[in-house]
Amino acid sequence: MSKKLLAAAIAAALAPAAVMAEASNVTIYGRVDYGFMSRGGDNGAASQGGRTGRLNDFEDGILGTNRFGFKGTEDLGNGLKAIYEFEFGFSGDNGTSFGSTTNRHSWVGLTGAFGTALGGRVDGARYSFVGKYDPFKNQTVANAGSLFGRTSGLGQADRADNAVVYISPELAPGLKFLAAYTTSLLSEAGNNQALFTGDIETGDTPLYAIAAMYDNGPLSITLDYENLKIKRANTVTGGDLEYDLYVAGASYDFGVVKLLGYYEKTEGSNRASRGDVAGGAVTSDGDGWLIGLEAPVTANIKLKASYVQANDDRAAQSDCSKWGFGGEYAFSKRTTAYATYAKIDNDRNANCGITKNAAGAGANGGATNTNGTFTNNAYGDSGFNVGLAHTF
Repeated sequence: MSKKLLAAAIAAALAPAAVMAEASNVTIYGRVDYGFMSRGGDNGAASQGGRTGRLNDFEDGILGTNRFGFKGTEDLGNGLKAIYEFEFGFSGDNGTSFGSTTNRHSWVGLTGAFGTALGGRVDGARYSFVGKYDPFKNQTVANAGSLFGRTSGLGQADRADNAVVYISPELAPGLKFLAAYTTSLLSEAGNNQALFTGDIETGDTPLYAIAAMYDNGPLSITLDYENLKIKRANTVTGGDLEYDLYVAGASYDFGVVKLLGYYEKTEGSNRASRGDVAGGAVTSDGDGWLIGLEAPVTANIKLKASYVQANDDRAAQSDCSKWGFGGEYAFSKRTTAYATYAKIDNDRNANCGITKNAAGAGANGGATNTNGTFTNNAYGDSGFNVGLAHTF
């Protein structure tokens, strides 16, 4: 076949796909990340639960979780657009998906002069705000969110199921507001009812969030309040669990260095502890903060550092802190080499450990699962990672 005939055949084969892509304005994007991580050490009496030795393994998704997705817009006229995004997560080293599903987020919505409204499975507000003001973006061994998730007893909800979100237009230069609500944060409403008896809402996890976001030039400020319920989680000691979460973050880019700060406070109890009925227990009472910096040394090299403090006031000697240091070398806008080191200091009764990201570090710090067996999620009080990431 001549080159002209071959070119014509390829063009004919791709023409329908090209027309469809143009009509719906589809963008395909993704990320592939692979590296090496080493963890070890046992600081704090409860930190490793008796495990010893150094854990060395090749890991993917260290600087950022592996993913690919589709997003796009359709112009509906008069300044109104339809928007959508569907993103998958995948493992680059063992062929399995991340977590229990490959769907990281998926939503559809409208955007225009009124702002943006969308619905579906969306990125978690608190998780996203930690990542916004953590110089390590809630990733690598230096991530901040895993410590906050451990000491708060809430983990880090990196995604919100069954959610609706509204983001206002700019009400002043750089100023927007966000409001979000989900009928059940962690699964479909009504799916957690035990033994198909009692109230259909038993086990549901409704949450709402309200945030003010200011991003103008070098200055960024975020204030966020969230309220989470676990419906009728314990009818013996007072019914619903309820959590209040308060978040504040800020950063300022001086050019030669960017300073970042973050603070969160979590309070949780059942209705009994709030005075509705007798008895009850406090299930979350803590706070945490970080201070960090990013310094562009050259056009290709960036250095990062952070200090994280996470406090659990439910019990004595249960606080954690972490130092993190790292660097990135950008071969291009899409390809980056990275290296990070982190060191945790646990109080006597604390069990914070090293993880490659913040997702999933809950009340057990990722140390044990429901069967009491140890997992690979959080381990050691020191660790380092190196790797290569490419985005497309």
